[in-house]
Amino acid sequence: MPVDRILQGLKQFQKKVFPKQRELFHQLAHQQRPVALFITCADSRIDPCLLTQTKPGELFICRVIGNIVPRYPETIGGVSATIEYAVSVLGVPDIIVCGHTDCGVMQGVLHPESLNSLANVSAWLRHAQPAREAIENSKGRLNDAEFFMALTERNVVEQLHNLQTHPSVAARLEQKSLKLHGWVYHIARGAVTSYDSGLGRFLPVGDDE
Repeated sequence: MPVDRILQGLKQFQKKVFPKQRELFHQLAHQQRPVALFITCADSRIDPCLLTQTKPGELFICRVIGNIVPRYPETIGGVSATIEYAVSVLGVPDIIVCGHTDCGVMQGVLHPESLNSLANVSAWLRHAQPAREAIENSKGRLNDAEFFMALTERNVVEQLHNLQTHPSVAARLEQKSLKLHGWVYHIARGAVTSYDSGLGRFLPVGDDE
């Protein structure tokens, strides 16, 4: 059974991994002080801690299909609650919205008819429609792959805009005690590009810089 592999991994964690980091986990048992809120897609190919090489306790993670942040107060729920808690209670200094290549949600935005049988997914995708509308005029100038990447990037930018409608985020931005970052993770290359608001485009970070 597939779950057997997961249980085997749990046993390995308990026997080999936990003992080597026992002190860290004992500290984390009583408090957390994450350095960032990391909002990313639920896609199984993304591992935020592996990607950023962070330890337990360093990232406060919100995973949701399409790395979508609904505008406040349109959809009060788990995403907005996670943002409010991270910003107002944990006091994270940074929020990262991380999209990725080959995103199924972006495919759904381009071809919504393929998801007609999935009522909840279709309703959720309406939050990503502004990204498509923003780049619709560029469709004739780009090939399919370029247009899909432009949509993926624009979706991240739109979610950064949506973040700023949340009162807790707006207050911290006003205090200049919070920074927002937009990333796209390129799965096949292990690369990350980051949004430069001044230039209005995504630039390589890390080894690609």
